[in-house]
Amino acid sequence: MADSEFRTYTYIEKVLGDLGWDTRAPKHGGSVYTQGEFRKHDSLLTEALDRKAPENIILIPWDGGHHYWIIEAKAAHKDLLKALNQAKRYADKINREASGGEGRSRFITGIAGTPDSSFRVETCYWDETAWQEVKINGYKTTGFLSFKQCQDILDKNNSEILDYDVDLNAFLKKANDINATLHECGVAAQDRARLVAGLLLALVEDKAMRISDAPQTLVGDVNGRIGALLAREGKEDFHAQVELKLPPTPENHLKYHRAIVQTMQHMQEMNIRSAINSGTDALGQFYETFLKYANDASEMGIVLTPRHITKFAVDVMNIRPDDTIFDPTCGTGGFFVAALDSIRAKHYAIHPDVYDAFRNDCLFGIEEADGVFGLALVNMIFRGDGKSRIHNGDCFNSKFIRRKGQVERLRKNDPLREDAPRPFSRVLMNPPFAREEKEYEFVDYALEQMQPDGLLFAILPNGPITGGQSESEWRKDLLKKHTVLAVTRMQDDLFSPSASKGTYTLIIEAWRPHKPNDPVYFAILHDDLHASQKSKLKGKAQRKDNMDRIVDELSTFLIRKHHIESVPKESSVSTLNMDMNYDFASEAYLEDDRQISTGISVQSLSVALTRDRMRQGSKPAEVPAQARDFTLQEIFNVRRGNCPRLKNLAAGDVPVITTSESWNGIGGYYMVEECHIELKNKMTISANGSGGKAFWHPYPFAALADVLICEPISKYADADIAFFLYVCDAIDKNAWRFDYYRKCSLSRLETDVRIVLPMKNDMIDFVFIKRRMKMAAGYANLMELLNE
Repeated sequence: MADSEFRTYTYIEKVLGDLGWDTRAPKHGGSVYTQGEFRKHDSLLTEALDRKAPENIILIPWDGGHHYWIIEAKAAHKDLLKALNQAKRYADKINREASGGEGRSRFITGIAGTPDSSFRVETCYWDETAWQEVKINGYKTTGFLSFKQCQDILDKNNSEILDYDVDLNAFLKKANDINATLHECGVAAQDRARLVAGLLLALVEDKAMRISDAPQTLVGDVNGRIGALLAREGKEDFHAQVELKLPPTPENHLKYHRAIVQTMQHMQEMNIRSAINSGTDALGQFYETFLKYANDASEMGIVLTPRHITKFAVDVMNIRPDDTIFDPTCGTGGFFVAALDSIRAKHYAIHPDVYDAFRNDCLFGIEEADGVFGLALVNMIFRGDGKSRIHNGDCFNSKFIRRKGQVERLRKNDPLREDAPRPFSRVLMNPPFAREEKEYEFVDYALEQMQPDGLLFAILPNGPITGGQSESEWRKDLLKKHTVLAVTRMQDDLFSPSASKGTYTLIIEAWRPHKPNDPVYFAILHDDLHASQKSKLKGKAQRKDNMDRIVDELSTFLIRKHHIESVPKESSVSTLNMDMNYDFASEAYLEDDRQISTGISVQSLSVALTRDRMRQGSKPAEVPAQARDFTLQEIFNVRRGNCPRLKNLAAGDVPVITTSESWNGIGGYYMVEECHIELKNKMTISANGSGGKAFWHPYPFAALADVLICEPISKYADADIAFFLYVCDAIDKNAWRFDYYRKCSLSRLETDVRIVLPMKNDMIDFVFIKRRMKMAAGYANLMELLNE
């Protein structure tokens, strides 16, 4: 064996270890023999191979025994077939020596190359009749197999693994490995998208591309493959967006060469062609992770849509094969892949022509970022979309019409007949955040391209949904032309770590003005089992997931428009509140659980409870015979605090109420002018930060401007303190409606908050309240502190 072949040992051991194999020798409890380690430990191998030994022999546990996997290496790419044939000769010797079906050599792998030139890998399986190439999702493997993949092949005695979804954790680890490689090789963040897209396209064209030692030649070869593929797909114009470019200084050429070689190696190990042809949008997830941790997504203004949300969109929108779908900011094509997967699952087995027509004629997209556009193109090409209608550029410079049964793209200034039919029946979109154009401008643009009764699904930040004056004017104008059908609040960490936003999905029916009595579906989606790694780290008891139920309810609602059984704080059907803000946020419409207060809120007692607390009564809590919802203004007059900012105040004796949710809202004690001090027995509500927390103050205080001061109306001015502590707790039960993104405000308090109070003979039951509060933990301590 040439000395250079020993250089494969470290590589093989690392890759097998990454795939979960125990690379120790079997005598030490592992699964991998290296060279002649099997001698004196495996009589069958010793007898069959005599003095010969392949690079590695892997023991694959099977049916109480094991099978063998032979690996043979060569130093040059051109000798890959020679390595595979040598492995086959070793395997055939073992199989002739083996008795019955035990201890057979069922897998062989040839590996050729060096760390400098990359490694190529081919694997075959013996099905007891002949050696067959191992394929995954229709493509020959280019990396090693995991134990599960070996097990799947042995189970079916078939060398082809079909409908195999990749191990996303391993796949996403590769995304980070590639990013680390490019960083080490000096490839700037803004150039990494182009390089990855270009190499993927080159590997589509030629999976065994020759690796030249000369950087200029290698880059030329890659670009040649890219050009050949784009020409075949009718996309020659996009060669400039994805071609590789050597650094301007020659001293960086070798580092760029190394970046190409190592990145291609990572892709081969991922079985990239097989992975992208799986039922999972593996490329989108890979690229999403790659961009996030390349710190490039934020620089490019990109917030890629998580794959479980693209599937959510397709499922609730009831995508059909005759739908014409548009995404004006399509990213890597995630919505398209989800739509393709849905139609393929429902129709391909029975009507493959229906699926082919859908993927070739019904998907239209625009992506501005060159590198991301390249990945969208790759995604579609891998999916067999030979007529990919994804365009590179600014969506606002394009418009679409239907002419002679075909969708036609026009430039912004092209003349357009007024009666030209709009082409799209469905829009699925996640417009970029924090751009010069407002997010709602992308929605307006998309609606202009839609046919009447078409449905638009948009992921939007809190501004367009529940923001202030300019956004409320947009919502008001929107309703004059179109109908809002559904709003769903998403998790705050949906786009972590690229962006942190209060995020909603908005579904609109195009070109039908919204009527005051039109039903709207509102929901808050909990998807801890699907969403970010941060959510997955929650303990099982803390996780919430209602995605399946929301999908079922919403998809049915969009078809039938009927009311559903409300689930408090999660989903309901209501009508829009046409107030001055035209608020669309789900939190404004979902029902609370209308629980009667069980006692004093923890926040209201945080100052007082410095002593031991009383325990709650042992008998079940009393439930009033009647209860009624009160609005805030039915009990209080509300205004904002006027205390100067804390940094302008000296230390003193006056408690100043801030948006703090601890210590009764007290942010500290300061010297405050008399004109800013409030009399005792008033309530405050924080109106910033998470917001919505209420505190009762039986002492003089001052409050900042982002705190609402609630003074009892004359009718309740002399009420017992128990009543006001009870009201604080009732208000706190509505705090879930507000957060950092949807801040608490007076108008929202007045429209959203329901204060549930016990009633008797159509009057507030103060006796019940007093009785309940006396049972509350800490109430006696509080009364003692207040000398009551």
